[in-house]
Amino acid sequence: MSRRTDRILTALLVAAVMAATFSCTSALQLQTVTQNHRQADYQGAYDELKSLETLYVERQGRLLFALDAGLLAHYANQWDSSNRYLDEAQRRIWEAYTESITANVASYLVNDNTRAYQGEDYEDIYANVFKALNYVHMGDAGAAMVELRRFSEKQQMLQDKYDTLMASVDSTAGRSAGYQVDASLSIRFSSSALGNWLHMVLARDSGEVSQAQFSANQVRQAFTKQPAIYPFKVPETVAKDLTLPADGKVRVNLVAFTGLAPFKEEVVERFWLSPANYVKIALPRMVERPASVASIEVRLDNGTRFVLEPMEDIGKVAQEAFRLKRSYIESKTVIRSLLKSTGTTFIDATTDVMSSNAETSEEANSIQFYGTLLSFASRIFNEASEQADVRLSHFYPDMAWVGGVDLPVGTYDAHVVYRDRSGRIIHEQNLTDLEVAHGNLGLWESVCPL
Repeated sequence: MSRRTDRILTALLVAAVMAATFSCTSALQLQTVTQNHRQADYQGAYDELKSLETLYVERQGRLLFALDAGLLAHYANQWDSSNRYLDEAQRRIWEAYTESITANVASYLVNDNTRAYQGEDYEDIYANVFKALNYVHMGDAGAAMVELRRFSEKQQMLQDKYDTLMASVDSTAGRSAGYQVDASLSIRFSSSALGNWLHMVLARDSGEVSQAQFSANQVRQAFTKQPAIYPFKVPETVAKDLTLPADGKVRVNLVAFTGLAPFKEEVVERFWLSPANYVKIALPRMVERPASVASIEVRLDNGTRFVLEPMEDIGKVAQEAFRLKRSYIESKTVIRSLLKSTGTTFIDATTDVMSSNAETSEEANSIQFYGTLLSFASRIFNEASEQADVRLSHFYPDMAWVGGVDLPVGTYDAHVVYRDRSGRIIHEQNLTDLEVAHGNLGLWESVCPL
């Protein structure tokens, strides 16, 4: 009896330790970084984040750090550093995806937080947009268009990606848990108006007329075929961006990014399997942030003014891409929770069988006592360990706005004014020494953190 008791107590201790371990938080305090970002002090935010690198990587992993550093470096005009971080982030996302196909065992036993952060699809695909803009600012149109083509390819691969992941879930754990995976969901986002518009502008300025016209048509089709993603009208600049300006003027465009993409929160539900046992389902949910910016006006130092219009709701794309991934996460979570609850049921059944076969009443009582403790520890472990993965990068924008104007050759300063719905100015940015010339890349960029 003593050996059997020792084994039970050992198992009890292991379960308790595991429950305590996996209920620990890996939260990271980034208030100073986010405050600097909100105040449009992007260099300050970038420097502060770099100072936290060791702690950040220890708490939340290298991938999330690379994403945050890549975006903040971009906003701080550190184009080369931004590309290096975003390259690293995309490499790690790809490695995590290939690992997902082979199904990391620990994520089926405990929770998805046991794995290195996998990255969200919108983080991966829009990294190519910011890499493209980095190359634009460095004057390399060819490299920028390569990034935009990769951006387009990744959008088209989203459905195939999750069909593959869902199949891996089914074959790895679904059948053993008696759970039928639903692989019927389809994504409603396969073509980005923003990506095609950027490609159109770069092709235009590089003299690739036919490619520019093709990309312009793709912009219009993105709006027509994906009304759930593009509930607003096609920006007026699209109809003018390929028209040859009069009097030797040059067409220039501005893209602006506003707000912050959605964040994640945990949603928990519990379903009772019996009077003594339940399944806990903890799932992440994308939560949209309130939009502050309602209109954007650009004022040039020569008196010219023009407005920007919404081109892409990046937050909506993030939600749509996550909708497909959430089905994959839900399948894994249900399977994992069922397996955990089955373990508790097994403990209870084994305790009953062992106590009924005991040689003495004292031995039966002892088995019931320790079996009840072990069952209780199993329930604690199930409750504490079942946590949703709510990790996410912090600085992707929510909206992309675009506009354009015909200008004489020269050098300009621009004042970009952001207003809320009441018309109140909530943010302003000055862009200086903007060169307008035939053969130059006529694409400017502004950012509003609100």
